[in-house]
Amino acid sequence: MTLDDLTRKPLNDGAGHVGGFVWEVFTRESVGTEALRLLVQEYPPGGYTEGHPIHLDFEQCYYVISGTMTAMLNGKPHIVPAGSFVFIPRGMKHEHRNDGDTPMIFLTINVPVRDGVAPPIPDNGPAESEASSDQP
Repeated sequence: MTLDDLTRKPLNDGAGHVGGFVWEVFTRESVGTEALRLLVQEYPPGGYTEGHPIHLDFEQCYYVISGTMTAMLNGKPHIVPAGSFVFIPRGMKHEHRNDGDTPMIFLTINVPVRDGVAPPIPDNGPAESEASSDQP
């Protein structure tokens, strides 16, 4: 799968995203994940989040593919160039913006925090084609 295989959607989710776009790579809706969410987001120059909700039930990380992100973590700005990671623990106030003059593209990975033992794998388990890559 490549980004060309997916639909680029405007981020109009009511969660404070302004001017952004998203590709849903691996989600419950796109491929039937149990909990993992892997998104690619793009923000043009001047795009940002504001009033973004604090996540109490999952951890999050970003990987900046291109451009430079200004990540606000608990109100403190961090400059995050391409090739860098950001970890956002659950409960942390966070926002981001593109202060640069080129598009900012980054991966977002969300992983829920579970208490106790993970639920059992369904009897039929994942199909081999779903669990493996098409690449050698």
